[in-house]
Amino acid sequence: MSKEIIIELIRIIPSILWVLFLMILLFVLLKPIKSILIPQLSELKAFGIEAKFIKEELAKAARRNPEVKETALDQVTRRAQRITSIIQGTRLLLVNDVPEEMINVQRILQSLGVVVDVSRTTKSALSMLASAKYDVIVSDMSRDGIADEGLRFLNESIKRGIYRPTIFTVANFDPSRGVPAYAFGITNRVDEMLNLIFDVLERTRG
Repeated sequence: MSKEIIIELIRIIPSILWVLFLMILLFVLLKPIKSILIPQLSELKAFGIEAKFIKEELAKAARRNPEVKETALDQVTRRAQRITSIIQGTRLLLVNDVPEEMINVQRILQSLGVVVDVSRTTKSALSMLASAKYDVIVSDMSRDGIADEGLRFLNESIKRGIYRPTIFTVANFDPSRGVPAYAFGITNRVDEMLNLIFDVLERTRG
């Protein structure tokens, strides 16, 4: 072997060793990097998809509330994403004789991991409330042709000792009348309804 070749090998050996070292280091760290980075990227992607879904469902639900601005929907969407890990597994009882009117809200909550049970009547709602633990109740005020059926349900749940934080939904809300006694809130706006639900669920998990 000529002297020139030996000198050239000596010159390039450090570079070869560095390349081998980097390859070994990459091989050793590749699994931990994948286990940390890929789930995070998947989570970010999932959040993007979830945010789009929530925004679309909110927009559909808000068609009955023309006064709800897009900024309000954006705020609810951001909050929903922020508290997903907190409210997952919580349970909500929806009391409504026409639950189809609340289908978009149901879909949003279910996408966030909230278990939603539906009752069409006061009688069945009281029975469900007595047999299962709920974190929050969303009830319509007028039901089965009775304008204050929601209040009757609320008072009966208190009387039976099975009261849970109750949010009322109404077709027309008059702020001057205030919130009914013992109710957590009352609204005719989908963004306010979700914020009230989130308030209760965050406190439940707090």
